[in-house]
Amino acid sequence: MPEKLRAEIETDEVLFIAEGVPVTVRRRGKAPGYRGAATGKFSGAFAVTNRRILASISSSVMVDAPYDRSDGTKAIATLTKDGLWVHIDASLHPECSGEIEMDFEQKFSNEELARFPQRKVPFNFTPELVPKMFGVPG
Repeated sequence: MPEKLRAEIETDEVLFIAEGVPVTVRRRGKAPGYRGAATGKFSGAFAVTNRRILASISSSVMVDAPYDRSDGTKAIATLTKDGLWVHIDASLHPECSGEIEMDFEQKFSNEELARFPQRKVPFNFTPELVPKMFGVPG
């Protein structure tokens, strides 16, 4: 987990944290110089705290979803029995369209899921990351 995320959750009550989690990223749509669909496998990390859901792939923060903000309209993080599922509407970047999905694989029991304050949280995804998610250099 990137040091930036670790530092941010130091004051939170950590309910779950995992590193080296398999992540499947699916992207369909278009970005400057890209059109189509692709799937990639990565390693990531995610944490669930009493205040938010956080996730990263490599050193990039992919999800910072505080429970007390509902202004995110184009990205959502959902905790399920199979882990953390993230959906992003690629049109939040003005030159892109389509969608990006990230599956952070982690098995949760019903009891574990019940401990989390929220299981579906809208958030603001960084628009500049959208072309990069399609493989377009920034």
